[in-house]
Amino acid sequence: MITHNRFGLGAMFLSVSALVASEAWAVTGAARRFTGTSRVINQCSITTAFTTIPGMVQTFVLGGTENDEVVVTFQASWSGVAQQFDTAFVRLTIDNVVQPTNVSVPIFAGVEGTNTHGFTWLSRTLAPGSHTARIQWRTDLGSTFCVDDRTLVVLHR
Repeated sequence: MITHNRFGLGAMFLSVSALVASEAWAVTGAARRFTGTSRVINQCSITTAFTTIPGMVQTFVLGGTENDEVVVTFQASWSGVAQQFDTAFVRLTIDNVVQPTNVSVPIFAGVEGTNTHGFTWLSRTLAPGSHTARIQWRTDLGSTFCVDDRTLVVLHR
């Protein structure tokens, strides 16, 4: 009986832990508007410092009277030749602050080719008013990589 109770308590703890862990990722919001831009001009870069991808700047106005988050999506077709051990990265900034934290996402590493990637970020909490989102890119070792058809969309209230 004691073993059975310990097993039951362990299973219950595991179930509650799984529920708490999955709830930590649950977010809701009321996005009533979107603001976006797109470009179809091929641009290449070899920069090792983050710079804004041409055409991937979007100003938006967060309505209401309370602080809130926004959802930002970015989709692009990529090509390039990455040196061995090199990696290309993208990141989102809003008002020149990296979102949601100091995070950059790898596009490709040590390969040659063409592919498409999409990214979605949930911003830090923003105050109502005007903001500017930017998608930036860089490479570790200076390999040539290019972006062609691309879209930046900000979902907000």
